[in-house]
Amino acid sequence: MNAVVRRLRQPVKRILLALQPPAPDSPWKVEQHELEEVKIYWPQTLNWEYAWGWVDPLFQGFQSQVSVKVVDLPQHLEGTVIIELHRGKRVYRVGVNCSDYPDVTHSGSAGAGIDLEFKMQYRNGGYGQASIVPGGYVSNATLVDWYAQGPRRARDRQQFRWDVYGRFGRQFATEVRTKVVETLERQRRVQFYGGLGTVSFKEFLWEIARSRVCIDLPGNGPFCFRFVNYLAVGACVVSVPHATSMPEPLVDRRHVVYTKPDMSDLVELCEQYVSDAPAREAIKQAARDYYRKHLYWRSLTNYYLRTMFDRLPQ
Repeated sequence: MNAVVRRLRQPVKRILLALQPPAPDSPWKVEQHELEEVKIYWPQTLNWEYAWGWVDPLFQGFQSQVSVKVVDLPQHLEGTVIIELHRGKRVYRVGVNCSDYPDVTHSGSAGAGIDLEFKMQYRNGGYGQASIVPGGYVSNATLVDWYAQGPRRARDRQQFRWDVYGRFGRQFATEVRTKVVETLERQRRVQFYGGLGTVSFKEFLWEIARSRVCIDLPGNGPFCFRFVNYLAVGACVVSVPHATSMPEPLVDRRHVVYTKPDMSDLVELCEQYVSDAPAREAIKQAARDYYRKHLYWRSLTNYYLRTMFDRLPQ
């Protein structure tokens, strides 16, 4: 049984998603009349099985707003899911590029055959092509908002167990992750919890909630699921500067705290925000608001629809 069909048979998940609130006010409003005569054709199989982790929120979001038909749609582009937008009498091929590598793009390439490309790891400065746009990023759990309800309440109570938190797998960016973890474990200016190793998703969310400051590091690509999960709970995130961009820019010292590129000020920044509760809590709230307006699955779906409607005429 292919991945799409298997997930279509998850009624409990679909019910829980349907119970989640609408998207809050954001720059990407979609009017009801714009959804008329719109259909999304979605591929029955993906040429990269792990791609579902990136595109499931969009699949669920499109289903909640327009007709989605699962069909045998050829997939031939690296790290990219090709869908079709049927708008009136026009048909457009749209690529959702979830490759970890910022330089992997397809729009304008011979044989690509796509009209618009959403690039999740969208390189800072862009690509010089109007047909390649930022794709945003997602959590590795479509139901993150369901699982995060308790951790969010705990985070708001500020009943912390640890100063600084970071938990990282060993399979990606091993050198930089090992170096940062060793640096944090050696120093004595702040209490560090985590290290190289993972826990269950639910436990991970609770660990975020009980930490004053959370560390974000790259994996195969600059953006990771971890970062979106941090924002979803509402963490004060200290991060190496991202080499990629979201559709709505992240602002340093507002939504996230960026270190120097070499992370030489990592411990200093951690100590600063561990000690400065008002600044830390302001970033927590701004991070959570950013997630709700721009990366929550309903909000991100509105961005995709708004962008397709503006760039692909009826």
